[in-house]
Amino acid sequence: MADRLAILVWAADPAVPELCATPFYFAAAAAAMDAEVEMYFTARSVRLLARGVAETLYADGTRDEVAPGGRRAVADFLQEAHRYGVRFYACPSAMQAHGVAADALRAEVAGQAGAAAFLGRALDDGWRTLTF
Repeated sequence: MADRLAILVWAADPAVPELCATPFYFAAAAAAMDAEVEMYFTARSVRLLARGVAETLYADGTRDEVAPGGRRAVADFLQEAHRYGVRFYACPSAMQAHGVAADALRAEVAGQAGAAAFLGRALDDGWRTLTF
């Protein structure tokens, strides 16, 4: 049984905040089950890895600066996944296309990796994949 999971995140667009927490939630859950987890961010989803973006998005689909009681920012889900050991990778092509500079990436980001890196995981029998 594979105990490694690679997650491709491409449709979790910050313009649609209600789609952004779920990939982190699944990543954290898999890591809590002792799976090795990597998340690959491409397309508009790469903007979630820019400092300050995830803090303004909420899992209930709203966007604002202050979260009234009970709501969780997408950044909370991201940080929880990171605490469980999930590694985040930003696609360099998506970064360029969406104006995300390398020095704007969050500290939790392990590095840059694109399609070839994710496909390497997808083609490896020791890895399972999910796509969001």
